[in-house]
Amino acid sequence: MEEVLTEKWGKFSLNEDENEGVSLDLEEIAPMVQRGRFCLIGKLLADRIVPKDFFKVPLLKAWRPKGTASFQVIGGNLFIVDLEYEEDKDRILAGKPWLFDGNLVSLAVFDGLTPPAKMNFDTEAFWVCMYNLPLACMGKETGQKIGASVGVVQEVDVEEDEPGWGEYLRVKILIDLSKPLARGRMLHVHKQSLWIAFKYKKLPKLCY
Repeated sequence: MEEVLTEKWGKFSLNEDENEGVSLDLEEIAPMVQRGRFCLIGKLLADRIVPKDFFKVPLLKAWRPKGTASFQVIGGNLFIVDLEYEEDKDRILAGKPWLFDGNLVSLAVFDGLTPPAKMNFDTEAFWVCMYNLPLACMGKETGQKIGASVGVVQEVDVEEDEPGWGEYLRVKILIDLSKPLARGRMLHVHKQSLWIAFKYKKLPKLCY
Protein backbone atom coordinates (compact mmCIF):
# COMPACT_ATOMS: atom_id res chain seq x y z
CA MET A 1 0.00 0.00 0.00
CA GLU A 2 2.78 2.45 0.93
CA GLU A 3 4.59 1.74 -2.37
CA VAL A 4 1.40 2.45 -4.33
CA LEU A 5 0.87 5.73 -2.51
CA THR A 6 4.49 6.74 -3.08
CA GLU A 7 4.14 6.04 -6.82
CA LYS A 8 0.92 8.04 -7.04
CA TRP A 9 2.47 10.90 -5.07
CA GLY A 10 5.32 11.05 -7.56
CA LYS A 11 2.82 11.71 -10.35
CA PHE A 12 0.82 14.19 -8.31
CA SER A 13 1.03 17.92 -8.95
CA LEU A 14 -0.19 20.56 -6.50
CA ASN A 15 -1.97 23.77 -7.24
CA GLU A 16 -0.97 26.99 -5.48
CA ASP A 17 -3.38 26.65 -2.53
CA GLU A 18 -2.50 22.99 -1.96
CA ASN A 19 1.22 23.71 -2.07
CA GLU A 20 0.93 26.54 0.46
CA GLY A 21 -0.45 24.04 2.95
CA VAL A 22 -1.12 24.45 6.66
CA SER A 23 1.55 25.02 9.30
CA LEU A 24 1.34 23.71 12.85
CA ASP A 25 3.70 24.49 15.69
CA LEU A 26 4.54 22.19 18.58
CA GLU A 27 2.46 24.20 21.04
CA GLU A 28 -0.68 23.43 19.05
CA ILE A 29 -0.18 19.68 19.10
CA ALA A 30 1.40 19.49 22.56
CA PRO A 31 -1.87 18.45 24.32
CA MET A 32 -2.26 15.45 22.01
CA VAL A 33 1.39 14.48 22.41
CA GLN A 34 0.90 14.63 26.17
CA ARG A 35 -2.28 12.58 25.84
CA GLY A 36 -0.31 9.78 24.21
CA ARG A 37 2.59 9.68 26.67
CA PHE A 38 1.55 6.25 28.03
CA CYS A 39 0.61 4.84 24.62
CA LEU A 40 2.36 2.17 22.57
CA ILE A 41 2.16 1.65 18.83
CA GLY A 42 2.05 -2.01 17.85
CA LYS A 43 2.22 -4.01 14.65
CA LEU A 44 1.36 -7.67 14.30
CA LEU A 45 3.85 -9.02 11.75
CA ALA A 46 1.61 -11.65 10.17
CA ASP A 47 0.94 -12.61 6.56
CA ARG A 48 -2.77 -11.82 6.94
CA ILE A 49 -4.93 -9.13 8.49
CA VAL A 50 -5.97 -10.27 11.97
CA PRO A 51 -9.05 -8.68 13.63
CA LYS A 52 -8.21 -6.72 16.76
CA ASP A 53 -10.44 -8.84 19.00
CA PHE A 54 -8.40 -11.95 18.11
CA PHE A 55 -5.10 -10.70 19.55
CA LYS A 56 -6.34 -8.17 22.12
CA VAL A 57 -7.42 -10.68 24.77
CA PRO A 58 -4.27 -12.89 24.59
CA LEU A 59 -2.01 -9.83 24.77
CA LEU A 60 -3.84 -8.35 27.75
CA LYS A 61 -3.64 -11.72 29.48
CA ALA A 62 0.12 -11.81 28.91
CA TRP A 63 0.70 -8.16 29.83
CA ARG A 64 -1.56 -8.09 32.93
CA PRO A 65 -1.73 -4.28 33.14
CA LYS A 66 -2.68 -2.82 36.51
CA GLY A 67 -4.76 -0.10 34.86
CA THR A 68 -7.00 0.06 31.81
CA ALA A 69 -5.70 -0.67 28.32
CA SER A 70 -7.70 0.20 25.22
CA PHE A 71 -6.85 -0.94 21.68
CA GLN A 72 -7.57 1.03 18.51
CA VAL A 73 -6.72 -0.18 14.99
CA ILE A 74 -4.95 2.51 12.93
CA GLY A 75 -4.41 0.50 9.76
CA GLY A 76 -4.05 -3.16 8.78
CA ASN A 77 -2.34 -4.99 11.63
CA LEU A 78 -1.20 -1.67 13.09
CA PHE A 79 -2.75 -0.56 16.38
CA ILE A 80 -2.34 1.81 19.30
CA VAL A 81 -2.62 0.76 22.94
CA ASP A 82 -3.70 3.48 25.35
CA LEU A 83 -2.48 2.54 28.84
CA GLU A 84 -3.56 4.16 32.07
CA TYR A 85 -0.22 3.89 33.88
CA GLU A 86 3.36 4.54 32.83
CA GLU A 87 4.58 1.55 34.84
CA ASP A 88 2.45 -0.73 32.62
CA LYS A 89 4.02 0.79 29.49
CA ASP A 90 7.55 0.35 30.87
CA ARG A 91 6.93 -3.23 31.97
CA ILE A 92 5.45 -4.23 28.60
CA LEU A 93 8.43 -2.75 26.75
CA ALA A 94 10.87 -4.49 29.11
CA GLY A 95 9.16 -7.84 28.45
CA LYS A 96 9.65 -7.76 24.67
CA PRO A 97 9.46 -9.62 22.39
CA TRP A 98 5.76 -10.52 22.51
CA LEU A 99 4.16 -13.11 20.25
CA PHE A 100 0.63 -13.89 19.07
CA ASP A 101 0.07 -17.28 17.44
CA GLY A 102 3.81 -17.45 16.74
CA ASN A 103 3.82 -14.03 15.05
CA LEU A 104 5.83 -11.10 16.38
CA VAL A 105 3.98 -8.19 17.96
CA SER A 106 6.44 -5.34 17.44
CA LEU A 107 6.02 -2.34 19.76
CA ALA A 108 7.18 1.25 19.51
CA VAL A 109 6.86 4.23 21.86
CA PHE A 110 4.28 6.84 20.85
CA ASP A 111 5.89 10.02 19.52
CA GLY A 112 2.84 11.60 17.87
CA LEU A 113 4.84 13.05 14.96
CA THR A 114 5.34 10.05 12.68
CA PRO A 115 2.51 8.93 10.35
CA PRO A 116 1.63 5.29 11.09
CA ALA A 117 2.52 4.17 7.55
CA LYS A 118 6.08 5.50 8.02
CA MET A 119 6.78 3.86 11.38
CA ASN A 120 9.70 1.44 11.34
CA PHE A 121 9.11 -2.05 12.71
CA ASP A 122 12.19 -3.63 11.11
CA THR A 123 14.04 -4.23 14.38
CA GLU A 124 13.28 -6.17 17.55
CA ALA A 125 15.21 -7.19 20.64
CA PHE A 126 15.71 -10.91 21.34
CA TRP A 127 17.54 -12.84 24.00
CA VAL A 128 20.33 -14.75 22.25
CA CYS A 129 21.88 -17.75 24.02
CA MET A 130 25.54 -18.24 23.05
CA TYR A 131 26.77 -21.83 23.35
CA ASN A 132 30.26 -23.39 23.39
CA LEU A 133 32.01 -20.40 24.97
CA PRO A 134 35.16 -21.04 27.01
CA LEU A 135 34.50 -20.28 30.66
CA ALA A 136 36.96 -17.37 30.60
CA CYS A 137 34.86 -15.82 27.80
CA MET A 138 31.55 -15.96 29.65
CA GLY A 139 31.59 -12.38 30.89
CA LYS A 140 29.99 -9.04 30.19
CA GLU A 141 32.66 -7.68 27.83
CA THR A 142 32.76 -10.85 25.72
CA GLY A 143 28.97 -10.91 25.46
CA GLN A 144 28.95 -7.29 24.34
CA LYS A 145 31.67 -7.87 21.72
CA ILE A 146 30.06 -10.96 20.17
CA GLY A 147 26.59 -9.42 20.39
CA ALA A 148 27.75 -6.23 18.66
CA SER A 149 28.60 -8.32 15.58
CA VAL A 150 24.91 -9.26 15.37
CA GLY A 151 23.13 -6.04 16.32
CA VAL A 152 22.83 -3.47 19.08
CA VAL A 153 23.49 -5.01 22.50
CA GLN A 154 20.96 -3.94 25.12
CA GLU A 155 21.93 -6.22 27.99
CA VAL A 156 24.28 -9.04 28.96
CA ASP A 157 22.73 -11.31 31.59
CA VAL A 158 25.59 -11.22 34.10
CA GLU A 159 26.38 -9.11 37.11
CA GLU A 160 29.06 -6.43 36.68
CA ASP A 161 32.57 -7.96 36.91
CA GLU A 162 31.05 -11.39 37.64
CA PRO A 163 31.31 -14.51 35.42
CA GLY A 164 28.22 -15.77 33.60
CA TRP A 165 29.20 -19.41 33.98
CA GLY A 166 26.61 -21.86 32.84
CA GLU A 167 25.44 -23.79 29.79
CA TYR A 168 25.34 -20.58 27.74
CA LEU A 169 25.77 -16.80 27.93
CA ARG A 170 22.55 -14.82 27.43
CA VAL A 171 22.64 -11.49 25.59
CA LYS A 172 19.73 -9.24 24.62
CA ILE A 173 20.31 -7.85 21.11
CA LEU A 174 18.33 -5.46 18.92
CA ILE A 175 18.25 -7.29 15.59
CA ASP A 176 17.50 -6.10 12.04
CA LEU A 177 14.60 -8.33 10.94
CA SER A 178 15.25 -7.63 7.25
CA LYS A 179 18.56 -9.53 7.39
CA PRO A 180 19.12 -13.30 7.61
CA LEU A 181 19.19 -14.55 11.19
CA ALA A 182 22.71 -15.21 12.47
CA ARG A 183 23.25 -18.88 13.35
CA GLY A 184 26.42 -18.14 15.31
CA ARG A 185 29.91 -16.68 15.13
CA MET A 186 33.47 -17.99 14.86
CA LEU A 187 35.42 -17.00 17.96
CA HIS A 188 39.20 -16.76 17.68
CA VAL A 189 40.92 -16.86 21.05
CA HIS A 190 44.40 -17.97 22.13
CA LYS A 191 45.38 -19.78 18.90
CA GLN A 192 42.10 -21.65 18.60
CA SER A 193 38.92 -21.08 16.60
CA LEU A 194 35.56 -22.10 18.05
CA TRP A 195 32.07 -22.08 16.59
CA ILE A 196 29.72 -20.24 18.98
CA ALA A 197 26.19 -21.40 18.21
CA PHE A 198 23.21 -19.10 18.80
CA LYS A 199 19.77 -20.05 20.04
CA TYR A 200 17.01 -17.45 20.24
CA LYS A 201 14.32 -17.12 22.88
CA LYS A 202 10.70 -16.57 21.72
CA LEU A 203 11.61 -16.55 18.04
CA PRO A 204 8.63 -15.56 15.81
CA LYS A 205 7.62 -17.26 12.56
CA LEU A 206 9.01 -14.51 10.33
CA CYS A 207 12.57 -15.20 11.50
CA TYR A 208 12.43 -18.75 10.14
